[in-house]
Amino acid sequence: MKHMFIRYCQATEAWNNATVEDRKNYSAKLKESAKEHGLDLIFFGLAMGVIESPAWVLTLEKSVDNYLKWLMTTGELGFPDYFSASRTVTLYDRPWL
Repeated sequence: MKHMFIRYCQATEAWNNATVEDRKNYSAKLKESAKEHGLDLIFFGLAMGVIESPAWVLTLEKSVDNYLKWLMTTGELGFPDYFSASRTVTLYDRPWL
């Protein structure tokens, strides 16, 4: 079953003050880490219309457990430095639709 995760993050002052290069490096680390857990990071950028920004969009064709295990590793990637809070909307593909 295919899943899509839309994760909205509340940026910290460190994220707001980060250079473009810092943000690119962070995005590359996120993408590589997600890939190691079977996730494909297909979007990482500005979210408009919500109070949190930026947003990440990931897809997965394995168990949702892979996403949860990956979330546990984001602390090692600097998540607490750059983001103070987040929430995730999870979408499930249904073959009958």
